[in-house]
Order: sequence, then C-alpha cells, then structure tokens
Amino acid sequence: MTEIFTVEIILTTAIVGNSLLVTIMGFLMMREPKDDRPKVDIDAVVRNAPYHLLEGTGIKVEGAGPIG
Repeated sequence: MTEIFTVEIILTTAIVGNSLLVTIMGFLMMREPKDDRPKVDIDAVVRNAPYHLLEGTGIKVEGAGPIG
C-alpha cells in the first residue's frame, strides 16, 4: 500500500502544499488590519491630567493646582 508514495508524488505534494500556504498567507497579509485600539479623547486626557503631581518632582506647570 505504501508503494504508491513515490518520490515524485511526495515532492509534488510538498511543493503544492507550500505554494498553497504561501498564497494563503499572502492574501492574509494584504488584508486591512483591524483597529482594536480604544478611541481616546485627547482633549479629556489633557484636561484631566494630574499636573499637580509634577510639582513634587520640581517641574512647575502654569495653572496646575490641587483639584477641589
């Protein structure tokens, strides 16, 4: 039963399999990437940043004071 697996058939199968794998991977690489990053409101991040904590390191920020 194993005599049907000649060198030609094994090599042909390996070459066809590798060609299919490369083709499929090429199509997958050309797809548009998914953007799973969360949407960030930059204005809110800058507005709510804890600038008053920078004073402890010696950095002075204009208008930064404790919240309250």
